[in-house]
Amino acid sequence: MRLYHFTSLGHLPVILATGGLWRGEVPVGDGSRSLRGTWFTSDPDPRGHGLDGSSADKREVRIAVVFPRSDRTVSHWLKFARGRLAPDCIEEMVRTGGGKRKAETWYVYPTQIPPDQFRAVEFRREGGGYSPATPEEIAAAVPHEGLLEAVVEDLREMRAKIAAA
Repeated sequence: MRLYHFTSLGHLPVILATGGLWRGEVPVGDGSRSLRGTWFTSDPDPRGHGLDGSSADKREVRIAVVFPRSDRTVSHWLKFARGRLAPDCIEEMVRTGGGKRKAETWYVYPTQIPPDQFRAVEFRREGGGYSPATPEEIAAAVPHEGLLEAVVEDLREMRAKIAAA
């Protein structure tokens, strides 16, 4: 199953430098708490998924990952959310994320996905289409100010919690 994760150009070098995709937040409970996980969609088009409104354009980069259909770790978000997220929060996310048709394409993955498992890293080009990023384009990507340091600190704290457990 081919799924897509959309992100900004300033997030890409941080994703690559810190071991891949792992740092997303998946709301649970009343929406004030979250679990670590990566959001995906089966829709290769980022439009209408609620990616607007951030200071970073989360449609600049499309990362494709192929999961075996037998991988039960990949969860369809609507099924995952039932029983874990308050119904009014689910409704709000569906409404602001493009409606039920878009929400039916959402998936979450709870563990780290290293870059060697990325099937493609693509940049949005003029006209809105995506094409594979060259190694030179990827190397030229600059992280958002302070993001790499914040993520490295987050990793350090997470490892300390695991070691203390």
